[in-house]
Amino acid sequence: MSHNADFKRRRLRAVQEDVNSSARILARKALEDLIDYALACDAADAGELIDELDDLALQLAQARPSRVVVSNVLERWRCVLPALADQTLPEARQLARQLAEQVIDELEQANRQLVNLCINEIRPGMTLMTHSCSSSVMALFAACHADQIPVQAIITESRPGMEGRRLARFLQKLDIPTQFITDAQMALSVLEADKVIIGADSLLRDGSAVTKAGSHLLALAARDAGIPLWVLADRFKHSRIPPESIQLEEMPVDEIEFDIGAPVSFRNAYFDLLPSRLIAAWVDEREVRVTFRSLSEQPQEPLLALPSS
Repeated sequence: MSHNADFKRRRLRAVQEDVNSSARILARKALEDLIDYALACDAADAGELIDELDDLALQLAQARPSRVVVSNVLERWRCVLPALADQTLPEARQLARQLAEQVIDELEQANRQLVNLCINEIRPGMTLMTHSCSSSVMALFAACHADQIPVQAIITESRPGMEGRRLARFLQKLDIPTQFITDAQMALSVLEADKVIIGADSLLRDGSAVTKAGSHLLALAARDAGIPLWVLADRFKHSRIPPESIQLEEMPVDEIEFDIGAPVSFRNAYFDLLPSRLIAAWVDEREVRVTFRSLSEQPQEPLLALPSS
């Protein structure tokens, strides 16, 4: 089983160290890893395959606590793993793949529906400001381009990680006029925006959101300027965790440290907790909500259905 242990170790490390992928893309990568593992791992029978897949899914789900979409999509997939037990080993491998692909389709469809709702609120000539490089925000800009809705963008460099550069290149390809700024210019530049739109890694029970570090500062600046801030978070990012229980991830300090010793120390926090009072609207694939209804009051999604034969 050394092959299995090596695969798990490599994929777990890759997920833990991935600071470039958006939360949704990271979740999709985790499911794709499980497809690869389902088809290639060492297992004597379907029961052993279930144990191996369940173990890897649990490890991947726990690897990125600030990005609840990863644990949500994997839990959705894990719930139907017992259905593999009555299959032959080759059949079980293929069914595990089909179920993971179905969750990926649901994940992508939820994002498309979210964008379709959000774009109805975008008016020609608007200037949209964002922080970090949310795949949902990128999809929104792409939809504006496809629907020939002229917009401008203000984007931050988004330290640490500098993912704003990736977004700038994406917007350049779409020929969207873009102003690229340092994070320190947020409060000044937000005055030029009509709307601030950011993605979220998690939407918590009380309506607060886990977002890229710096989002809280942008939200404060937007509130003072009277500019509405919208958070895009489909149902896979919804969490019933209260804000006091969320773990905000930190990354190695080598991204920001330089040649200096004690008593100077370094900290590299990657995520913020954005209070609900600073959010003008939450957008998921169902609706644009200007007021927040506690997630504990919302119905649970049904479990993933087995593919029809």
